[in-house]
Amino acid sequence: SNLRNQNGCARVGKRSSAVPSSVSGKLEDILKDTAVQAYTMAGRLGLCVRHSQKLLTNFRHLQASSRDTLQSPIFHPHLGRTLCTTKADTQDDIKTKCVRLEERSLVQVAGSDTIPFLQGLVTNDVTCLNFENRVMYTMMLNVQGRVLYDLLMYNLQRTPDSPPCLLLECDHSVVTQLIKLLKMYKIRKKVDVSSVTDEYTVWALLPGTTDPPAFVSDSGISVTDPRLPTLGNRVVLKSGTNLVFDCVEGTPEDYHTHRYKLGVGEGVNDLPPGNSLPLESNIAYLNGVSFNKGCYIGQELTARSHHTGVIRKRLMPVTLERPSSLEAGSALTSEKGKNAGKFRHAQGVHGIALVRLAHSHERLTAKVDSGEEVGMKAETPQWWP
Repeated sequence: SNLRNQNGCARVGKRSSAVPSSVSGKLEDILKDTAVQAYTMAGRLGLCVRHSQKLLTNFRHLQASSRDTLQSPIFHPHLGRTLCTTKADTQDDIKTKCVRLEERSLVQVAGSDTIPFLQGLVTNDVTCLNFENRVMYTMMLNVQGRVLYDLLMYNLQRTPDSPPCLLLECDHSVVTQLIKLLKMYKIRKKVDVSSVTDEYTVWALLPGTTDPPAFVSDSGISVTDPRLPTLGNRVVLKSGTNLVFDCVEGTPEDYHTHRYKLGVGEGVNDLPPGNSLPLESNIAYLNGVSFNKGCYIGQELTARSHHTGVIRKRLMPVTLERPSSLEAGSALTSEKGKNAGKFRHAQGVHGIALVRLAHSHERLTAKVDSGEEVGMKAETPQWWP
């Protein structure tokens, strides 16, 4: 007969019929084992309601007592995984960092012919830079199709009907050369080109738990970096304006380390003028070129390389085995002694280099001035298609 234990769970008892004495001992052992298995099975399947409710109540009490020390899992959107962390860890470790980029300057191009003027000079489609799309990544090339300047372009139009006014963010060391080149191509275009380095400051907001704010106002503009969302936000503010946002102050080293880990080149150190090709600099992966816009200076080589699909070298993040004073342009050597590319720049042990893809999975070496070798390892960025 089926009996009930004190918790209300069904268990198996002895049958009421007589059992021969010769097998009673073995049968009792079997019945005991069966009862234990049935009890366990009942609990697992949720058949024991009272017992399950009791366990649930105990679990809730245990969970409530541990809330002071353990926090709920927090999903970090930029790491793509769940982190179990305390409240203190959340505040200290993953706050947005704001970094003033003093090595970046701004050139203003304004006037009714601004858009057609720049359309024939840069790699991207400037007509897509409008009242809604406020920022664009692009490059200026020489007639041989090599990179002169990498640019971030900002649209400061207050209304769709107001005259075009663009800010061109570039490396601070090439502001004079950029203005000279733009004025050379100006001819009779109705545009005004001037440096506004003293009027604006450039900031980077490195991503944290919460997304940095995006805004357009009289004091400046904040937009998601058009190259990669994981780079965070780019902010341009009028000089004297304070950045009001719940963040911690970072250093330029923080920004460069973050950028090198992602494998994004920027400025004359990573993209030496006249010595870099745009597709080898991952311009297509970073949303910096349009292959449908028509002609621009340096377009022929870029379009031909794109349509043939032959790109043997690319800028890649590298991790050095130790911090070193390697010079930009130092030759990289593969494990078999073959030429594997050129070193560009580094911040600590994280850097960037132009690497031949055939040797990108090997240990690479470069020599410092003293002749000592420095080892490094290239990594394929996760954002590559």
